[in-house]
Amino acid sequence: MEKYYNLLGLNVEDVEKYFDNQNIKHHTIFIEGGKDKERLKFPRAIKISEKADSVEITATYFSDSLL
Repeated sequence: MEKYYNLLGLNVEDVEKYFDNQNIKHHTIFIEGGKDKERLKFPRAIKISEKADSVEITATYFSDSLL
């Protein structure tokens, strides 16, 4: 969604707080890969979609070297 474009790449907690403050229902789906899980510690929003009366946040984990 273009109207949520500025939230992409942010920490998932910050994105969830934004929707809480706006009184918008939301849920988060995490995508996890199989490699280097111990290095991937920072959850970031990579996609935000409107679903009926709520918002779906798709997130994955990144290492600190990519931030």
